[in-house]
Amino acid sequence: MAEHLTEEEQVEALKRWWNENWLSIVLPVALVLVGYFGWNGWNNHQLAEAQVASDKFEGLSAAAEVEPGAAMSAEQKLTVSELAQALVAEHDDTLYADMANLLLAKLHVEDNQLDEAAARLEMVVDNGANESISQLAKARLARVVSAQGDNEAALALVSSASSQAYKALFAEIRGDIYLAQGDEGAAHTAYADALRALPASEFNRTSFIQLKQDSVAKPEVASPEQSPVEEAAAGDAEGDA
Repeated sequence: MAEHLTEEEQVEALKRWWNENWLSIVLPVALVLVGYFGWNGWNNHQLAEAQVASDKFEGLSAAAEVEPGAAMSAEQKLTVSELAQALVAEHDDTLYADMANLLLAKLHVEDNQLDEAAARLEMVVDNGANESISQLAKARLARVVSAQGDNEAALALVSSASSQAYKALFAEIRGDIYLAQGDEGAAHTAYADALRALPASEFNRTSFIQLKQDSVAKPEVASPEQSPVEEAAAGDAEGDA
């Protein structure tokens, strides 16, 4: 009987301990489980959203296709613009939205809507999904800003590239801007920088950039100033002649 009571007392003690401590045991386990399933759920949601955005961009790309050398019709531009704007609005934090903004900027440039093009490109420069797409947008923005007449601001945009892959492109654009300003010497130097930085994967652009460089004058090299002794010697030589 005493042994039975002892067992009952142990059970009661265990119940009391559980009532007092169950929260500290169950809560961490529950939090871990919620975190695990929540993380998986969030990841699955993100993957699903990315797939939807990918499908929409694929549809946008198909709508924007034209025959080589042909241009989009007005009706096609309207369709592409609507699809691109919807993609940006619904998936604004994705790479697909960035590419849609680049496409919208291209359409604006073709229609000479430079302010609208600049606004689209600035969105990608400031909030691009990765550094590469932001650098590409910055290069295109520099051309748009230059076309708007602000060459100094355009040069500031492409003064330096954070990625080696864009150094040649930025230098080439600097050359184009200097040439637009009439500074052939600076343009020649910029094109030379572009040729030196050109990645091997873009070797096919070498001749094009070289042609640009060859079309502008080399920067003038200032002759060194003569010392007073040299000037005097030169004067004596002229007198003897």
